[in-house]
Amino acid sequence: MTHDNGMDRIADRMAIASLSDRFGRALDTNDLAMFLSIFAEDVDYRSGPRHLPGIAALEAFFTQRAAGGRVSRHFYSGLIIAFDGAESATASSNWITFGGAGALPIPGTEPFMVADVHDDYRRIGGRWLITRREIVPVFRNDDAAPPVPPAGAKP
Repeated sequence: MTHDNGMDRIADRMAIASLSDRFGRALDTNDLAMFLSIFAEDVDYRSGPRHLPGIAALEAFFTQRAAGGRVSRHFYSGLIIAFDGAESATASSNWITFGGAGALPIPGTEPFMVADVHDDYRRIGGRWLITRREIVPVFRNDDAAPPVPPAGAKP
């Protein structure tokens, strides 16, 4: 399939936007398989000072995150996608995250973070995948932050 006509580009944009949709849904439902399915094996994932190079590091960290009882809801907007050719793209978006722990409903409605997210994508085996995700906190409310395993923690 060529990727230079309008319909192909629309399909590519929808596939890339779906990666962000699935990212938020997977984190919010602790669906590790869905979460890992959106990343390339050699992904470079950064969130503030946390650096998780490669899919194995993501799996270890987010397995522990899910086991810790964290509850979250992620929302994003402003996804701007730029194509670098038929097989690669970049994007930026804005995210707001609410989080806590315990039985639902969790009291409080203040977000714990608003962040800018910068992504690189590559088409691998016919599928768009995230090869780099950098989450840059803009606002952070440490009083509202849910429990998170420390960087480098082993599950």
